[in-house]
Amino acid sequence: MKDTYSINEVAMMTSLSTRTIRNYIAAGFLDGEKVDGAWAFTPEQIEAFTQNKTVKPSIKAKKNAIVFDFLGNKPEKQDKMCTVLDLTTKEAVKASLFFCDKISDCTPEAELQFASYQAGNGVRLIISGSTKDVMDLLNQYYNR
Repeated sequence: MKDTYSINEVAMMTSLSTRTIRNYIAAGFLDGEKVDGAWAFTPEQIEAFTQNKTVKPSIKAKKNAIVFDFLGNKPEKQDKMCTVLDLTTKEAVKASLFFCDKISDCTPEAELQFASYQAGNGVRLIISGSTKDVMDLLNQYYNR
């Protein structure tokens, strides 16, 4: 597991924009440290941020929007897929890091969306994009 995460990585994990993340930093909801001019956040700081009662509803709404947008859009010429994985917290941490890294490395054309949030005793992961891209990601994860 990484020691620290960037604003872009926190944005990907929460589905919030980098501008929103910066606003939460300014408001004192997300603690971090500037390292060489860039914000860095520990896993503990991110966990405290995502569990904050003020922030939690925004994160959940943004993450659920991935599924609602998928269901609400008319079928396109390209095959699309949205999958929801309910994992144990331990497995979800590994999966989230894996998916964040892989999606960050993808080209913008991939248009993959990823979200994760606490759901009951586990964690719910949502991945949406072209059927090929989502299946490639899932295959890479489960065949590693």
